[in-house]
Amino acid sequence: MCVIFLIPATALSQQEGCTDSTALNYNEEAVINDGSCLYSPLSLKPQVLIKKLPKKVFETSGLIWWRNSYWTHNDSGGEHEIYRLDSLTGKILQTVYISNAENVDWEDIDQDDDFIYIGDFGNNLGNRTDLIIYRLPKSEIAQNGHDTVVGEKILFQYGDQEDFTIKNRSNDYDCEALLSYGDSLYLFTKNWADQKSRIYAVPKNPGRYTAFPLDEFTVDGLITGAGMNFHKNQLVLCGYKNYLPFIWILSDFRNNDFFGGNKRRIDFKELLATQTEGITFTGDTTFSLSAERTKLNKAKIFRLDLQEIR
Repeated sequence: MCVIFLIPATALSQQEGCTDSTALNYNEEAVINDGSCLYSPLSLKPQVLIKKLPKKVFETSGLIWWRNSYWTHNDSGGEHEIYRLDSLTGKILQTVYISNAENVDWEDIDQDDDFIYIGDFGNNLGNRTDLIIYRLPKSEIAQNGHDTVVGEKILFQYGDQEDFTIKNRSNDYDCEALLSYGDSLYLFTKNWADQKSRIYAVPKNPGRYTAFPLDEFTVDGLITGAGMNFHKNQLVLCGYKNYLPFIWILSDFRNNDFFGGNKRRIDFKELLATQTEGITFTGDTTFSLSAERTKLNKAKIFRLDLQEIR
């Protein structure tokens, strides 16, 4: 007896390739995106939304959008508190003090429905062994007026780091970007030496953890923030190289394989000597970037609409 197995035509047509019609190497026969899309270089100039942030937040280092306001914090050595800013003027509307925290080097902030997360994992010297993420219950933060809360602690270390020799701004274990996604917190490193970024993950629950790298990508610069558009499954990383800011738009990825989908870089070449630090989505296609004060520029907030990108 001869048995013939019929293979559906659709199974034979699952060709991998670039599925983005705006890419240079778009493959109209591709069904599965393999992350190979290539794009023409593009430089944009984001709109300045807030021209000057208050002196108290001159070193803004992270940004989220919550309760129709921006929330931010200062970098290393600042007060252990977060600030609610007016979305048009930048005026401080509310200060939330974290009583059991210390600002060794706060570098980013993110959120989910129930909590705010603050990453104290800046590591310019490459020798820190006290990396921590503070978790703040949103339900305990007053709707208005200054407040004090107690933060829960998520302690972690890099499982692949063996050398803790001081290497000031020449190590690959600095981190300034934090993303809340699913049941985990994802960290994107700021590699001073090789200009790449590695991804680590730790649980959202308080405790002590060892994190190992999940993936890495050559970003050609220093990553300083992460913002997620959950409606469109887009992740935007911000950063700078030689104090010229850029973003990487990551899209069409599966689950937490953030570097596995499309990766498009947008430069902001007109923003000379601008150190972008925080990023947050404020709508389906719009996001904001915060920049700390430099010798040539005031601390400010920019706005960009992804619909402007073609």
